[in-house]
Amino acid sequence: MSGIVPFAQCIARPSKGEERYWLSEHLLAVKTAMETRLQGTLDDAVLTRLGGLAGVCHDLVKCHWLWQSYINGKRTQGPNHAPEGAFLFSYLGYHWLQAQNKWDKYAREWLWLVRDIADHHGVLKKVKTEDNWMKNGPWQELDLPGIAEFLQRIYREDLLPDLSIQALRQWMMDLDDMVEFALDALDAGTFPDRLSLMEELIRWRELTTALISGDRFHVSAVNSMAINQARHSQHDGALDEYCKGRADADTKLTVVRQAAQAEILRQLTADPSRLIYTLEMPTGYGKTITALRLATWLGKQLNYEKIIYVAPYLSILEQNSSVFEEALQEAVLEHHSLAVLPDEQGKKVANGHEIVDEEGELPDGQLVMESWAAPIVCTSFQQFCKALFPGRAQDALRRAFLAQSVVIIDEPQIFAAPSWNVFLHGLEAVAKLYHLKVIFLSATMPPFDYGLSKKNQPGRLSVAPAAKVERYQVEQAGAMDEQMVAEYLVNYQPDQPVSQAAIVNTITDAYLVYQSLERQVDSSALKLLHGMMVPLHKRVEIEKIKALSSRKESERRRLYVVSTQILEAGVDLSFQHIMRALPILPSIIQAAGRVNRHFGGAMGLLTLMLFLRDGEKNTRSFIYAPGLQQITDILLARKKVWVESELLELIKEYYREMFTRNTYEAGKSAIHDAYEGDWPALGQNFKPFGEDVYRLPIFVPWQVPKEDKNLLPIRFVDLQKQFKLYSPEEIYERYQDRDYYTQLTFREKKEFMILMNHYVINVPPKLAFSLVEREVYLENKIPCLLNQSDYHLVCGLAEYKVKGFDQYL
Repeated sequence: MSGIVPFAQCIARPSKGEERYWLSEHLLAVKTAMETRLQGTLDDAVLTRLGGLAGVCHDLVKCHWLWQSYINGKRTQGPNHAPEGAFLFSYLGYHWLQAQNKWDKYAREWLWLVRDIADHHGVLKKVKTEDNWMKNGPWQELDLPGIAEFLQRIYREDLLPDLSIQALRQWMMDLDDMVEFALDALDAGTFPDRLSLMEELIRWRELTTALISGDRFHVSAVNSMAINQARHSQHDGALDEYCKGRADADTKLTVVRQAAQAEILRQLTADPSRLIYTLEMPTGYGKTITALRLATWLGKQLNYEKIIYVAPYLSILEQNSSVFEEALQEAVLEHHSLAVLPDEQGKKVANGHEIVDEEGELPDGQLVMESWAAPIVCTSFQQFCKALFPGRAQDALRRAFLAQSVVIIDEPQIFAAPSWNVFLHGLEAVAKLYHLKVIFLSATMPPFDYGLSKKNQPGRLSVAPAAKVERYQVEQAGAMDEQMVAEYLVNYQPDQPVSQAAIVNTITDAYLVYQSLERQVDSSALKLLHGMMVPLHKRVEIEKIKALSSRKESERRRLYVVSTQILEAGVDLSFQHIMRALPILPSIIQAAGRVNRHFGGAMGLLTLMLFLRDGEKNTRSFIYAPGLQQITDILLARKKVWVESELLELIKEYYREMFTRNTYEAGKSAIHDAYEGDWPALGQNFKPFGEDVYRLPIFVPWQVPKEDKNLLPIRFVDLQKQFKLYSPEEIYERYQDRDYYTQLTFREKKEFMILMNHYVINVPPKLAFSLVEREVYLENKIPCLLNQSDYHLVCGLAEYKVKGFDQYL
């Protein structure tokens, strides 16, 4: 096939049997979808019409004969059509705005839509970048008269410009001036209101969402299932049954939890109109279930249709996803790093060309997942931030069904301080545009003063520790090395079967304390947890600790657990005594939340100590900023002993002082930069946890001891049965078999990768290259640890060259 193909005969994607997918029908469908959506979200008639024109133009150049040849299976790759589509829109859109006397007012939005069309299959770039849309296209190879007839049929009442080769070449000569005029409209000035700029940026990315969802969903129809009133009532009843079941099995803290939940709901009903709320409850009081109560009430009373739960860590996300399913009796859509297929993780460059997300090539299951097209979604901080600040066009799909959602954000104190205010700016703008209710959950809530507008400061839903329910006290014990920590634990109530933990700041520290204890106590009573253990191994060890801790009083014996900070977030364990190497105050309170968590007996104890490795090296600064250490130390020095209720008041003072010293305004400069055209300042460079530490994955074929198989997670066992793969060797063999992998459906691929990732550890490159051949990484594969002696059955990789990697938890 060569030469000009009549526009009326062009197709948008390969035919199925006798069914033809006409290009004109696709363009009209995207136009209609964009206009319908934008009428509801932006309520701007001119912008809605302009957006519809962008929908018409986005794939217009697929009428080129090379594209038609590719679609008909006669070529292996189609030419890039997006730049030429952007060019045609720039020409048609400019003249349409001029005809409406709206150019001056909408030049900015014109440029945004040009950029969206140019980027609609890949990375969202700078507004003005050295790419190829501002150049003459292969106009002589297009059926321009056919295109003009098609456009005139759609826009009968509008005067469209001449669509000839000469006119388009002349437009190329004029285009620079028009782009410069539009760029002037993006000049935000020296001291702009950054929240207002963020609101405009969020509106821009609603244009992006309208284009991408209209495009992708016409190819593969995706509909979101809203939670109606009947289902909200079912959820309410299911929560009642779940709480009743917990009460039958739980401790005397149940009464306190029930009273706290009722009080929180009373506070919400008295003040239901706020955009954002904080739910502040002591650790262990049932924040997650209370948040579900609030979401259900908001659905019943105010017609919210969806629940989106956002967690910082995969362990918390998976744990609470299971809680949601059990408590609400409803399936949950999980979207996190393990649910992203390997081929989707690194779409950067192939043979010098950016890899694109082509409509029609994306499985329906992937579109459901990426658009969060489910009534209940559990996702990670990273994935949620892509909804606020998409890096690729495809990321904008997360907004497609976002409206009327209750968004529950867990443990927000884990956000990096420089990212916090930028996140809040984006969150407030998105919440206003899509009519969200946002609920933050934490016992250590960071401040909102510098990130939210005065009007939308959060409503505080809170309960203090119940009277006479002080679960723990906190004492300081001075400086200690690993041997002294071990001796302190061994000598603490030596005749009592107490459960104890030592939480230190680095893996090396944990390993040294473990070694010191190993020489003094029964190995069956000693456990080690850290970030360089196979995830499945870690889960099994946590289940062992739970089992040992929940024995009948007559059967209990002493228990020692040595851990890094992984015990402090999302792990439902309770100890009578914890030793904590001095961190900063939020971490102290999180650690304290694992002391006597269920109020099971006498008051528990958290002992703070300054950990000195080998009696000399203070490893605290490897993890925590000196200024935050100083605030912590000054506050703690006021008293020798603290109780739970006092610490929860102290944390508010900590955050006030933290943001008094540094308001972290500098991070907001990314908003200014993004508005003036450097979108990647937000889209690619926003990091919820700060700068990423580069790591490489290794598959470790850890063997589950026979006696521990009953401790395997139910979901893992179900995946084993589904794929009939019962050993790590079998799983890795299938991973290497590309024929096996490619014949799986999208859902099966996702579930297979979740199964495989139970055995994957992410480690620093230097350590990775000492364990496996680096050439495997060049093939974009996950290597397997061949020398199994490198992975200790108890200590994991902590025993193997762990020194020198102190910064990794």
